[in-house]
Amino acid sequence: MRRLAVLAALVLIATAAASTELRPLKRMRVPYGPKSLRFSPDGATVAVDCLYAHQVVLFDAATMEIRQQIKVGGEAVECAFTPDSKQLWVSLYNKAEVVHIDVATGKILDRIPVGQIPKVVELSPDGKWLYVANWSSGTVMVFDTATGKRVHELMAGRIPRGIAFTHDGKWAYVAIMGSDRLLKIDVAKHCVVGKVLVGITPRHIVVTTDDKFLYVSNNLGNTVTAVDLTTGKAIGKVRVGMKPRTIALSPDGQTLYVCNYESKSLGQVNLQTLRQTRTYRTDIHPIGVTTSPDGKSVWVCCYRASSIRVFSVLP
Repeated sequence: MRRLAVLAALVLIATAAASTELRPLKRMRVPYGPKSLRFSPDGATVAVDCLYAHQVVLFDAATMEIRQQIKVGGEAVECAFTPDSKQLWVSLYNKAEVVHIDVATGKILDRIPVGQIPKVVELSPDGKWLYVANWSSGTVMVFDTATGKRVHELMAGRIPRGIAFTHDGKWAYVAIMGSDRLLKIDVAKHCVVGKVLVGITPRHIVVTTDDKFLYVSNNLGNTVTAVDLTTGKAIGKVRVGMKPRTIALSPDGQTLYVCNYESKSLGQVNLQTLRQTRTYRTDIHPIGVTTSPDGKSVWVCCYRASSIRVFSVLP
C-alpha cells in the first residue's frame, strides 16, 4: 500500500509539473548578436551579452526596458553576477579578457587577461572564486575575485565550455564539449578529482538547488542528460530539439527550459518524467535562456534575430 501511495504521489507531482505553461509576453530588439543572458540573483536586472555589438545591455526586469548599454571593447559572450547582484563578470570572446563591471554605474572596474577564446565564466556560490573556460586554450583558469589575480590553471581538454558549481560550493563541473564527459573539480583544492560520462558534445550545465542532480545539454546529440550526483552516473536522457544550447532550471526544480537552436523553439522538460512536454516558438536561433528568481518569467535571447522573447509562467 505504501508503494502505491508513493507512486500515486509521484504521478501527481509529474502531472503538476507538466501542466505548467508559458505565455508569450513581450518581444524586444537588442544590439546585434545576443549570445547569452542572465538574471541577477535579486531579480532586478537581466544582463544580455551582445557579441557583435561589443556591448552588455542591462534590462530593468520589472519594466522590461533597457536601463544601460555598456561598451566593453570586445565580443561579450557570457557573464556571471556576483551573489549580491552589484557586479558582473563578462568574458570577451575575441580579446582573451574578462571584464569586471559595476552594475549600478556601468563602469568597468578591471580587465583581467585569460586564455584564448574565453567562453563560460562562473562564480562560486560565496563569490570568492571566478572560473573561466578557455575554449581554444583547453584550460580552466581560477581567479581570486578579491584581488583579480589568477591562482590556478587546469588543463581541461578539448573545448571546455559549461561550468556549474554545486550550491554547497564544494564541487564544480566543467563540460568538455570536444568529448563525452564532464570534469569534476574539488573547489577547495582547484584540482580535477573525477569525470562523468554524459554523451557527445556536452555544452551547458545546471545543478539542482539540493545538489542531487545535474543536467547537461548535448549539442550534437539533440538530448539533455540527467546525472545523479550521489553516484556520479548518468541516469537518463531527454530527447529535445535540434542542437540544444543553453538550459535553465525553474526555481522549484520541476522544469528545465532548453534552447533548441536549430528548431527555433524553447523546449520545456518535465524533470519527473524526463520528457520534453511542450515547445514554444521563438525567433531564429534561440541560444540563451534565464529564469527569474521568483519563477514568474523566462527570458530567451535569439542570436540571428537579435531579439529577446519574454514568457510569463502561468500559475
